[in-house]
Amino acid sequence: MTDKVPQPQRLPLPVMLLGLVLVIVGALAARYILGPKEPTLSAKLPPHYLEPGKPITGFDLIDYNRQRFDASRFKGRWTFMFFGYTNCPDVCPTTLLVMKSVWAKLPTEAKAAPAPQMVFVSVDPDRDTPARLKDYVTFYRPDFIGVTGKADQIDILTRQVGVQYGFDDDPDGKGYTVKHSAQIILVDPSGKMRAVFSPPHKVDDLVRSFVQIRNYYKG
Repeated sequence: MTDKVPQPQRLPLPVMLLGLVLVIVGALAARYILGPKEPTLSAKLPPHYLEPGKPITGFDLIDYNRQRFDASRFKGRWTFMFFGYTNCPDVCPTTLLVMKSVWAKLPTEAKAAPAPQMVFVSVDPDRDTPARLKDYVTFYRPDFIGVTGKADQIDILTRQVGVQYGFDDDPDGKGYTVKHSAQIILVDPSGKMRAVFSPPHKVDDLVRSFVQIRNYYKG
């Protein structure tokens, strides 16, 4: 007698459909649980953001109104800070125009009181008197702040934020030039360096980065 080969039993169609639905639901659930997630806010921060921030202290300068400018002037508001000199032929005017455009493009909530301050620090105190600084920076915006002081005090500040500068010889008698770093430094309302923006500076990138940092900052 020939043994009969057992035939596989077919499941009823409703049972098969239910099983298929369960497989699909399980796959979707696994993808949701194990798959890539929306980046957190901190993951969206610009790469030049500094955590936990570097305190800036110990310097003693003056602004163009001959008022003291020290670490206390950072407290309670965001500060964009750039270093240069008024006889600069290219980098300084270009950067100040960038900062003027950044201010104009900042959304209203990013300029909420107290508004961010734009500070230009001269590394050429022999020529950049407070009066000269005032004429220079207010040409770009009336509320831009010009700062200078004794060379040793300027050096205390530049060393903390990583800005370098040096003076070229003046063989032609036309006035020496100053080579200097072109970073824009962002200082938070507690007086800590919070970001360093290296050139070339793009207005939209600066605006977007500042808004992201400002929204993330908890104080």
